[in-house]
Amino acid sequence: MNKGTGVGGSGRTFPCQNCGGELEWNPSKQEMQCPYCDSLIPVPRVESFEAEEHDLLSFLEDHPKIEGYGVQLSKFSCKQCGATVKVPPGRVDLTCPFCATKFVLEDASTSEDVVKPESMLPFKIDLKESRNIFKRWIGKGWFRPNDLKKMGKLEKVLGLYLPFFTFDSNADSTWTAMAGYYYYVTKRVPVTENGKTVWKTRQVRKIRWEPASGSRHDFYDDVLVPAVADERLELILKIYPYDTKHSLVAFDKRYLAGFGILGSDMDLKRVYLIAKQNMESDQRKLCAGDVPGDTHKNLNVLTRLSKQTFKHILCPVWAGSFMYKKQVFPFVINGQTGRVYGRKPWSWVKISLACAFAAIVAFLVYWFFLRGGG
Repeated sequence: MNKGTGVGGSGRTFPCQNCGGELEWNPSKQEMQCPYCDSLIPVPRVESFEAEEHDLLSFLEDHPKIEGYGVQLSKFSCKQCGATVKVPPGRVDLTCPFCATKFVLEDASTSEDVVKPESMLPFKIDLKESRNIFKRWIGKGWFRPNDLKKMGKLEKVLGLYLPFFTFDSNADSTWTAMAGYYYYVTKRVPVTENGKTVWKTRQVRKIRWEPASGSRHDFYDDVLVPAVADERLELILKIYPYDTKHSLVAFDKRYLAGFGILGSDMDLKRVYLIAKQNMESDQRKLCAGDVPGDTHKNLNVLTRLSKQTFKHILCPVWAGSFMYKKQVFPFVINGQTGRVYGRKPWSWVKISLACAFAAIVAFLVYWFFLRGGG
């Protein structure tokens, strides 16, 4: 139960039938729960649900109707790092989980400037477990300060749904390159031994270059790209993957109860350009692997993407920050798998000692072999 997450509201979007309280999604029980009388209400699920894929080009050309999330949300923004979140109305004391700066209420209207997602991954990790994960993670790492686990004070942790787009596409690539084949010739080469130059026979590697070309066909399924800016993208990419193959459910606004939604920093076109770049980069690597021989150069790849489709989904994350010696460090936890990543301070004393030890070992090894060689 997410009591204390700071995203509840005084409005009754999902009233409890028993006491009238506001129901919230309980990740640990996978049901709606009332924080006042503990009543549990299941969320009906669509059997054999399969998220619909939209034709990308047609969707972009038709300028689809904006439908929003189907629930009233207030928009808050962080003036420090630029993050925005949308939460049920009624709260004005939210703090940015990424930098611990007080949020500013920007818009309390019900309008939404997003395309309504058709599928999502509900939270499976609850608030209590997210805090336990943080406690286990904060003390890990030999090069971290010894007092980090004791002094690293948890500031805020907020359950947020992140806007993602997934892309499917056929990829047909043609390539040309110079394929290199190794061969060896016997040569006499100068070698220094005991301060003197002597001539010895050695096998010298050469490369025979031949033109090569080829083509390949690949299919990309669910290339997942978050619609967030670089400031938060680094954190989010570290808690991949999300299981979008087997765990997606139909979008239901009841899963949003008790949680916020991270504002989209990029529209569909910008996110698609990232996905397209990722697919083309992957095709280049695959084509490089198709070049025969032992090495290659002058690789040119032409990739055509076709039958491109996409879907808009929401994925869960616990975003938070902790304070250590008056400095704020953000972290994120995958709300489906519990995978955690964040920035932590380094112990420069430990790093200096490790470097000094490595230098001493290197010197001893060098001295030992130099003496043995003499």
